[in-house]
Amino acid sequence: MDIVEAIAKVLAVGLLLGAGLPALFAVGLRWYADGSGTVHDDGTVSAPNPILKYLGIVLFAIVALVIVTGILWITRGTINYYFHVKIFPFG
Repeated sequence: MDIVEAIAKVLAVGLLLGAGLPALFAVGLRWYADGSGTVHDDGTVSAPNPILKYLGIVLFAIVALVIVTGILWITRGTINYYFHVKIFPFG
């Protein structure tokens, strides 16, 4: 059962990072666009919604934070070797 559990963990992380982050980015992009005021085809103007705009920015920040954390996690050994900085105390 250890192999099945390991496969399930890899599958869950793959779905989360492989599909979850692009989905969060897409939702953030949609909220950011909806938060900005737009001009419709008939000439009417919709008012900007700052809450949606800020929520979109928050989702962008979350996605960027996860990406930077992943890069630092992958390179933690090299950073520790060359700069003697241990970024993750548990890694």
